[in-house]
Amino acid sequence: MEFTTKKPPIKSNQGRSYKNQLTLHFSLVVVSLAAIFTRALIPVLEDSTWGPDQMFKTFLMLAVGAGVSVLIELLYALTEGKSHEFSKYSRLVNPINTGLIIALLLPTSTPIYVLILAVLVGVYAGKIVFGGYGYYIFNPALVGVLFANISFETQIIYGATPLLQLKESLSGGAANFEVFNLLFGNYDSVAIGSTAAVLLILVFIYLLINKVVDLRSSGTFILGVVIISLGIGFVNFGFNGMMSYMLVNLLTGLTLFGAVFLVSETVSSPTSRETKIIYAVVIAVLTMAVRVLGTNPEGIIFAVLFGNMITPFLNRTVKRSNKRTFIITASVSLAVVIFTGLILGFILQGRLIEIYDVATLIGGIL
Repeated sequence: MEFTTKKPPIKSNQGRSYKNQLTLHFSLVVVSLAAIFTRALIPVLEDSTWGPDQMFKTFLMLAVGAGVSVLIELLYALTEGKSHEFSKYSRLVNPINTGLIIALLLPTSTPIYVLILAVLVGVYAGKIVFGGYGYYIFNPALVGVLFANISFETQIIYGATPLLQLKESLSGGAANFEVFNLLFGNYDSVAIGSTAAVLLILVFIYLLINKVVDLRSSGTFILGVVIISLGIGFVNFGFNGMMSYMLVNLLTGLTLFGAVFLVSETVSSPTSRETKIIYAVVIAVLTMAVRVLGTNPEGIIFAVLFGNMITPFLNRTVKRSNKRTFIITASVSLAVVIFTGLILGFILQGRLIEIYDVATLIGGIL
């Protein structure tokens, strides 16, 4: 029996890859600093104290996340006889990025030991065992965060986040939201990196200009969440409430953070424009389905990992990209997100009989 020891030829254009990592690195540092200072202004839990305590806990989580990630990769490099690579800061950029993303994806209530285990699983099981950066199948940060959420569910405590309040309002509860609070993160969040929507929007634009984020995937994902949210909001709240429902889903949770740092992750996402659109639509649909029908307060982690899983299939299926295939893909994707929004809304209302009428209407339009 023979074993193949070569790494798969996934990596390409190393110069541009490092430039993108460095640009992403700068963006993550900015978001991390913002997370530290916003924690000084708002409570993480209803019974928590404001100010320095939460600010320090956020700083500690980010420092531990980045430090442990670098340490794991350094120890692995020592076993491979490549520790000299860490003498350059360029070698530290990707490990720091992974650690920061894992920390930013967890709430401030997360115990430090849970964060350390999440980084260990994400970096080692999600990245190193596949050969390191450029060779993994699933987004390593999400592997670690999913492990933490599943294995330490009772230790990770979420407060009254806007998404949870929104879910309660679908069951008849009352929920009032102010746009200012949604934009600047003045609320209890599902993750320390998800607050301050204004900053995430600015970072998104910055990364688009520098071609680090792909508009075809991240833009489609955002558009998918918006359309599906409008559909659910229309069925449940009518014209008056659909915009509020959409804004909460867009500006809170991990929607913007996911669009900026997760959906367009180059290694684990598809390559052609058609596959990027399909990939983004799948993530948007699953994200909203988990938010509305599931018990988890946020669905994007599961959705992106599922998208990573089907990426090889998508890359094999769409072999040629042209105007015709693009139009067909865009049209079908639009129909899917519209139908998904309405069908999820009808499920919540218990009006499943109307789904057939909606499908007939959409079919007639197309």
